[in-house]
Amino acid sequence: MKKYLQCDSKFWSITIEENDETKLSIRYGNLCDYEELNVKKVEKQFPSKEECQKYYDESSKMKQDKGYQEVVPGQQIQQQIQKNDSPIQNRPAQIKQQQKQSNALKRNGSLKPDTIAAITDDALNGRQQAIKGPAVDLGKGTIPLGKVMLAQTWNEDIDPKGYYLSEKLDGMRMIWTGSKMYSRNGNPIQFPDFFVQGWPKSYLDGELWLERDQFSKLVSITKRQVPVEDDWRKVKYMVFDAPGLKLPFKDRYLRFKQACEQGNQYIVYVPHIVCKGYDHLIDELEAVQDLEGEGLMLRDPDSTYEQRRSDKLLKVKTFMDDEATVLAHEEGTGRCQGMLGSLKVKNTSGIVFNIGSGLTDDIRQKPPKIGSRITYKYYGVSKNNVPRFPIYLRERPKE
Repeated sequence: MKKYLQCDSKFWSITIEENDETKLSIRYGNLCDYEELNVKKVEKQFPSKEECQKYYDESSKMKQDKGYQEVVPGQQIQQQIQKNDSPIQNRPAQIKQQQKQSNALKRNGSLKPDTIAAITDDALNGRQQAIKGPAVDLGKGTIPLGKVMLAQTWNEDIDPKGYYLSEKLDGMRMIWTGSKMYSRNGNPIQFPDFFVQGWPKSYLDGELWLERDQFSKLVSITKRQVPVEDDWRKVKYMVFDAPGLKLPFKDRYLRFKQACEQGNQYIVYVPHIVCKGYDHLIDELEAVQDLEGEGLMLRDPDSTYEQRRSDKLLKVKTFMDDEATVLAHEEGTGRCQGMLGSLKVKNTSGIVFNIGSGLTDDIRQKPPKIGSRITYKYYGVSKNNVPRFPIYLRERPKE
């Protein structure tokens, strides 16, 4: 069973395996030059064929609701051939290469420098403008360890127009005190001296970050008691607030942006743009997720820093996520015989359920320990508040 969907220059296909009706695969990417480029593949295993079919139906509908249309594979290709009135085999190799380069630029955001995904890449790659001058005053205020500002989840009832918009980074939340760095729960982290040279002597709120979809690698670098300098040269501290300033966020942003520009290459401000409305928000979300980003953040430009979960700070995703405690390891069957089949977990709402999707063979052979904390994503909840289609993301580091 298979569906093949296309929307503009993108394709998405979903297939239930013929010899295993509890397993499906999803392929997606960009269409270019009559071939699929930058193709990504995701495989999912379900406890039953009914759950597999349900995911197949609902995920297909979700894509079609976003404008994707079901076509016969190759249908769009033939339409393009007719439009160009020249067979693919007769197209000059130079034109093919130019088209590939053009689509590569589209994928990394270079053709749209005003999108938040491209702006974030510029900042991360060290292309932010260096500013010289007297040190920026970031205030003398402090925050108690563990009392950081946390986000609520955005919903469509909230008009995003006028909010400050940024990319949601999949990193490790850290508070810089001016001399030391702590996790959001108040645990210190060790870093090499060169990493923080030239940094402000004031409180900053941000995340240690490598790049998109590299959280596990980041954890392995930062958890060492004796930092490895070569590894730390790949890390950035992405700053998104200055808690010591008793000012609206729009003014705090200008201050910590300039302070980061005065620092070294390892401290980078998280770029923000003003959201123009709902359509702008969705376009930016899709641009970020096409680059394997996690989502977006919305900040009220007139809000002050709050040491709690606040409705002035909102996270925007196409899926929800939560943390859970591992209660037990369920043994696998079939291909997973002798390995982990699923994790029995309890989430922050006290709901007990199993997670079997998102587990690689490495994780199945060496699963998170009982009692450890994990992060998972899901697509809504059932009538009994059980997460629907939970997918394992990662084990949370001890903070």
